[in-house]
Amino acid sequence: MKEGRVLKMKLMPPPLKKQLLHRPRLAKVLTRITDFPLTILTSGPGFGKTTALSAYLRSSDMTYAWYGASPQDNDFIPFVSHIIYTLRQSVPDFGESLLAELHSGGNRNSSEDIIALADLFLNELVSLSERTILIIDDYHLVEPTTSIDEWMQYVVSYLPDCDKMGIVISSRAKPQWDGLAALRIRGHVLEIGKEELAFNEEEIEVLYSDYYGYPLTKQQLERIYKQTEGWIIAVQLIWQRLLSSNGSLEELLRAPRDTMEELFQFLALELFQKQSLSMRSFMLETSIFDELTGDWCDAVCGRSGSHALLFELCGSGFLSAVDDKQFRYHALFREFLLDQLRRQHDRYVSLAKQAIHIFASRGRYDLAMAQAMVLQDGEETALLLQDGGEELIQGGHLEFVHASLLTIPERTKRRYPYLHVLHGDIMRYRCQYEEASAQYRIAEYEADSASNRIVQMMALEGQALLFLDTIQPGKAEPLLERAIAIAESLYGGRIMHVDRIESVHLRHSSYESGGRVRTGERERLGRLYTLMAENMLNAGRGTEAQLWYDRAIHIHAEGRDWLLEARLFLRTGRLHKAKSKLMHAQMMEQEQGSIFRGLSYHSKTLSRSHREIDLLLSLISSMCGEPVAAKEAAEAGMMQGIRLKAPFVEACGWMRMGHAAQLTGKYDAKVAADCYQAALSIMERLEVKRGSAEPYMGLCLLFGRARSTDTALRYGHSAWEKTQFANDGWLTSLIRLSMGIALFNANRYAEAEDVFRECSERFLACGDGFGSAAVEMWLALCAYRTEQDSKFAVAMERFLARTEREGYSFLITRRTLFGPSDTQQLIPLLIEAVRLDICRSYASTMLTELGLDQLTYHPGYTLYIHTLGNFVVQLGDIELSDKDWQRGKAKELFQLLVTRRTRSLTKEELLDSLFPQSEEKAANRDFKVALNALNTALEPHRRVRSNPYYIIRRGSTYQLNPTAGWVLDANRFEMAIEQGLEAGDVEQAIKLLEEGLLIYEGDYMPERRYEDWCIEERERLQVLFMRGAERLSGHYAAMNTFDKAIRWAESIVAKDRCWEEAYRILIACHLQMNNRNQALRWYNKCRKALEEELGIEPMKDIRELVRDISSVILRDDE
Repeated sequence: MKEGRVLKMKLMPPPLKKQLLHRPRLAKVLTRITDFPLTILTSGPGFGKTTALSAYLRSSDMTYAWYGASPQDNDFIPFVSHIIYTLRQSVPDFGESLLAELHSGGNRNSSEDIIALADLFLNELVSLSERTILIIDDYHLVEPTTSIDEWMQYVVSYLPDCDKMGIVISSRAKPQWDGLAALRIRGHVLEIGKEELAFNEEEIEVLYSDYYGYPLTKQQLERIYKQTEGWIIAVQLIWQRLLSSNGSLEELLRAPRDTMEELFQFLALELFQKQSLSMRSFMLETSIFDELTGDWCDAVCGRSGSHALLFELCGSGFLSAVDDKQFRYHALFREFLLDQLRRQHDRYVSLAKQAIHIFASRGRYDLAMAQAMVLQDGEETALLLQDGGEELIQGGHLEFVHASLLTIPERTKRRYPYLHVLHGDIMRYRCQYEEASAQYRIAEYEADSASNRIVQMMALEGQALLFLDTIQPGKAEPLLERAIAIAESLYGGRIMHVDRIESVHLRHSSYESGGRVRTGERERLGRLYTLMAENMLNAGRGTEAQLWYDRAIHIHAEGRDWLLEARLFLRTGRLHKAKSKLMHAQMMEQEQGSIFRGLSYHSKTLSRSHREIDLLLSLISSMCGEPVAAKEAAEAGMMQGIRLKAPFVEACGWMRMGHAAQLTGKYDAKVAADCYQAALSIMERLEVKRGSAEPYMGLCLLFGRARSTDTALRYGHSAWEKTQFANDGWLTSLIRLSMGIALFNANRYAEAEDVFRECSERFLACGDGFGSAAVEMWLALCAYRTEQDSKFAVAMERFLARTEREGYSFLITRRTLFGPSDTQQLIPLLIEAVRLDICRSYASTMLTELGLDQLTYHPGYTLYIHTLGNFVVQLGDIELSDKDWQRGKAKELFQLLVTRRTRSLTKEELLDSLFPQSEEKAANRDFKVALNALNTALEPHRRVRSNPYYIIRRGSTYQLNPTAGWVLDANRFEMAIEQGLEAGDVEQAIKLLEEGLLIYEGDYMPERRYEDWCIEERERLQVLFMRGAERLSGHYAAMNTFDKAIRWAESIVAKDRCWEEAYRILIACHLQMNNRNQALRWYNKCRKALEEELGIEPMKDIRELVRDISSVILRDDE
């Protein structure tokens, strides 16, 4: 919603009349608003809710934000937009992130969507510098909109926890919110009803005597109060009636009325008939407006001077001023006037139709549609939707448009086939593809029957967009060809359409010679060319895509599509340019919101399907080996899908999350597999076969890395079949690459090489330099493993040359989606390249960057050492078994070297530790055997006469090579805990401590816990664990997150029953949770442990915690 459509007059309380009754009784009630998170004012019309609030606010010094709802706000986006902009009057940049989400377009009716946007709103409240009261007046006008009411329920439920905001709801009926009863019970709601709002006898007496100058006798006062029950509007109407007649008050009140409503009808009719004929006519004619301005009244009623008449009516009490230009009838008066007008049916219909035409001519299709809907005029509704339906959708009125379409009879729709295009668009936004397709086909048929070639072209475009959204280029191409043919014939283009664009030269002259194609026509033709460019790209025909896109820009230079340009870069391997383009587009979107989305030809989809910026950024980040960025972007894309109620986008977010999880060490394979399965489940529900290809490819990569080759290839074949169906050559190439990687990981090098060579040809056809570089890298690995020097030289030279030229060094330095799971596999290849003088300078540079420029040998994998809990050693992805160690002493020797990893150990130290009972000669012999077995276990493929890489020898000393890049869980644990203990920021400390403590899966090397050389390290790490757990438990306790605090404190006591601080935290937390018995149990456990182990009593802090607890209970617990 544009700011221009946020009516600022709704964001200020209405002005007060000069003579306003001061009501101390009501003012006292209203002053309590600031003491409650939620205040609800409810009464029927005419009880002065708005006036009372406006008067109180103007006399109060509190900070407030006012929003007067109107019938035009009964869609989610206009409602929330007005709330944001009224709060911006106090905080100018309030709601920046929320506005960005609202302006991103989309249908916002799912519960997940509502909660996500409500969370954004609640988070924004922290930017308020002081407590602010948000008043929503006339809430009953928007309450029937489910999304609005659900959003309000969620926000209100969190108000007791928010000290920055209170909310006041003014409505004709109490909201029917599920959580309202609980808020009442907890004392969080102030409710003000008609009893407080209505006049009492004293206030009626003061009003008549002091303000009207008409003192009342006691009997008159009692009679007025009895008949009106303090209903303010009726009390005021009695006075207006007295002024306009010569009758007495007794005569006026003599005739009995069964209800107050009947009294109002009687009084209103009397007052209305006292007006002049011209004024009565003006009042009837203008009653069709929710809000009145002199300009609107003049235009619709065909008169002049309306503003003066409105001002006159305002003075006589019939309507109130919103500001100096806008007025509003009191709701009851308006209903009365409309009832009178509808009795003159022809006049009413004529005025409403005139209003429709005036509103539509001025671009206010929302107001025009409201009138048409009241008239139940299908023909008028159809015409309005044909002219303004798309604009209404872009303004956030998607549900309104859909509901309007459903009211139009089918016979009327047949005369307006574009309405089916509009209906199809809405279904496509919701990913209801079958229904969308049906609507587009109806539109095409009806347009063809009516010889309406423009709508026929739009229907074809809509059908093509279905297949563009789901990346099915084979189905989209013939539809686009037909649409383009119609467009070129309609718009006078002389560019010939041929099957192969390569043979076509752009004919500039037909578009340069004087505007044969008008601006709107240029835009439509340019859009179709852009869609064809995208479709060529989806088919893996990058060169043709570029030519089509160049043609589109030539036709319509303003139609530049940033996202298509980014995808062109992505699918042709220019990843850095693609990322830069997307980041720029994202920045522009954040700055300009929906304005920027409008620059894209895909903005009309609201959801961009697979083209969402975050989804593309996530894929690029995974391909470049940036898992954290990939995960964050995937999450953002997934949430975008949920917010836009676009399950296809959500599924894409899941599959990109799976890619990121494969590259992030902290996740296991199950997390990635679950992400892919979630994506597959959604695609199956949507019945989009092509959408399953990428998650199947991800599963092929995942199981290939786990060496479950048959499973990996089965998933790969499933993915390949989906792309054959969709004719997507680029993705097919990536899938075949994934299958080749699975074969390589299974040591099936010959088969892998065949697949990689096939992929090389495919990527060449697609023009994808990144894919070609990745293939050459795998071909070089195959050749190296099979010792085919000539093939290695060719592949490695191509790989290094392209990597240096096009900036793909991340394939060497990072774990990437299509690279080896352990990048150290490539180091031996770089060393060999230097030796063979293959791109020697670049290979040497890469080795230097990795800190390995002095190496002449490397085993080709990372050594992973797990010591906390079970002892496990992995050579890359391969776990060593007991059989691989050959000798038990070889494993023990390695454990000793790991434990003393910070220094070299002499041979004598090693012999004393490993063979304390053996004679020297036997010990030397057994040590030599154990050392050889250890080197063989760690480096099974080390070449003859090459020095060991992981175990280095300097003279008679030995050490685990500190520069060999091994990964030890104990080091990771120690670093995280120490950083967490030193962190000044609590949130960062908790993150680091949680991360470190989760690494600690058990005590250090439990199988060696009785060895002298292991005890010190074991105890050191154990104490570090308890220190970290204590600090983390304390942080959680301070945050009142007692369950987590207790869990970590208990983990300390399980390791050391005398750790007093843990007991103190446990006792304090249980007391805070009113669990006194459990607190006492922990106190007694503490006292018993300290007495038995150390012979001391608990520290003073612990004793003070339980001092106030009954000594009787203490003794009973003992």
